[in-house]
Amino acid sequence: MNQTITFDDISSKLVSITDLRRNAGSILDRLPETGTLTVLRDGKVAGFLTPNMKSKTKSELTAKQRVKIARKLAGSHSFKTDLTPKKLNEEYDKQYAEMLPR
Repeated sequence: MNQTITFDDISSKLVSITDLRRNAGSILDRLPETGTLTVLRDGKVAGFLTPNMKSKTKSELTAKQRVKIARKLAGSHSFKTDLTPKKLNEEYDKQYAEMLPR
């Protein structure tokens, strides 16, 4: 049984900082299939990218679950359906005025 590792096997697990910056979306999309990647900076190990095996993919989440996650990420912002750009600006101005020191 041959257990040699080829250069292609090794290089498929390495990614440079520059490549990560330029192709972050596609690299992160492939991460669950490729497994842990080693991030290199100037040819030296800078860190590791490891897939989160507990998280579900977008296709596995229902619309309600995605909305719940979006609300959690948005923090204190409310999701009003009647919110126009003008009303949004007024809301921001009101919040800003409340935060100003008096």
